[in-house]
Amino acid sequence: MDQHTAVELVGGLASRINNLAVASLGADSRTLLAQQDELANQTLALIARELNADTADFQTAIAALQAAIAAADQAAQQLQQVGRAIGLTAKAISAVAKLLT
Repeated sequence: MDQHTAVELVGGLASRINNLAVASLGADSRTLLAQQDELANQTLALIARELNADTADFQTAIAALQAAIAAADQAAQQLQQVGRAIGLTAKAISAVAKLLT
């Protein structure tokens, strides 16, 4: 992995976190938005800096980014399931309403 990969991972995580923030409420949303801001700043800083991809710190950062991306993707899938449940519940409500008329 190289510096370009790190920039892509940080930028990708920032995007995922932003999407989760929009879909969240209250303190979670505020925390996610603050994290997204920090990730955006880190993306810009990474672009401007020369990094040694062979260091332990670089490898640790890559592993942490990959774990966070996987968790964000899993959270997004769960939100999609909530959306599906809402849609199916709306259909059920309509069907019951029709049954009652």
